[in-house]
Amino acid sequence: MLKRAVLIFLIMLIITGCWNRKELDQISIATAIGIDKHGDHYNISVQLLNTDEITSTKGVGQRMPVVTLQMSSGGTIFESFRKLTTSSPRKILSSHLRILVIGEEMAADGLTKVLDLISRDPEARSDFNILLARNATANDILQVLTPLEKIPANKLYSSLISSEKNWGVTTDVDLHQLIYDLVDPGKDPVLSSIHIKGDPKKAKSRENLSSVLPPAILEYKSLGVFHKDQFVGWLTDRESKGYNYALGNLQSTVVALPCQDGGKMSIELMSTSSKIKARFVDQQPQVFVNVRVEANIGEVACKLNLNSTNTIQAIEEQLNEEIKQTILDSVAKAKSYKSDIFGFGSAIHRTNYKQWNLMKDNWDQTFVDLPVQVAVHAKIRRTGSVVESFVDKME
Repeated sequence: MLKRAVLIFLIMLIITGCWNRKELDQISIATAIGIDKHGDHYNISVQLLNTDEITSTKGVGQRMPVVTLQMSSGGTIFESFRKLTTSSPRKILSSHLRILVIGEEMAADGLTKVLDLISRDPEARSDFNILLARNATANDILQVLTPLEKIPANKLYSSLISSEKNWGVTTDVDLHQLIYDLVDPGKDPVLSSIHIKGDPKKAKSRENLSSVLPPAILEYKSLGVFHKDQFVGWLTDRESKGYNYALGNLQSTVVALPCQDGGKMSIELMSTSSKIKARFVDQQPQVFVNVRVEANIGEVACKLNLNSTNTIQAIEEQLNEEIKQTILDSVAKAKSYKSDIFGFGSAIHRTNYKQWNLMKDNWDQTFVDLPVQVAVHAKIRRTGSVVESFVDKME
């Protein structure tokens, strides 16, 4: 009997249930957070789910926003978050956070305060994406209603992943990656930027949900560059592609090339890979970026004989030069900011940590003068299901 009683007692300890459970009617689920700085105050915007509207079966014209925005302001970021309790009737749960948007002024002041607070939150996961608001505040970004996706934060998340894989001017940065880049003395961070394309005022209204052509949409732009934890400037779309080429982040994109006799052709990149290596020559560091590309002919709007091996080789050489110059332009812009976003310092550290320890304290200037050599090896795999364009036959 005693053994049975002990066994029952142990089982009761195991099946006591979730001691810290929270019912849905007691919490508000945060899907996105925006942090802005205005003067000495920090403005916090939290996008909360309206769960009743998510399951609604109303038509598009009758659809109501499925999110609401709660805002507060305070002398510190933590104070601003805590003041949200004065307007939110429920405890805000951050474990489902998808997007963190940081205002440009906040980013210029430094990311350390933001990341320190978020990383200490025991409820927050680290797999949310971090974005930089461009030509708008983070609050403005989170007020935009998205017609194709009920939850705006989900739209931002999925669009970022798609854009990085299929176009290449953005990059997916979560909390762990950003902190890793910040603590690594041989690499500076970048963040993808988001802006409002269209009328910002109508973006917040129901008109944005009910129109075939929405008056405003959220659109990703190029990368924002940081020196240590402070925002210092922007890359162009082309330079952002150069960054992703160099780091091997691209899965697919399109490169437009001019034809020799006029017109253009489009090359579809199907896969890219990259290796960054460092070498010391006369005790001076040099960096080598080796990129390999596999591509298909996507569109031909000119006269080309794709049956000719010489033509294919000429296109490959042209593609090599275009990608190489794109990377070099991106490196030049990063040097103008004195920001090693490519991690060349980390490559030097891996090659010779003793030499790196001698130069890391003055790496900003050393990076500016660092020789960088780029080699691109492109291979055209397919020319499409037709060799001769029907456009030539029409002419």
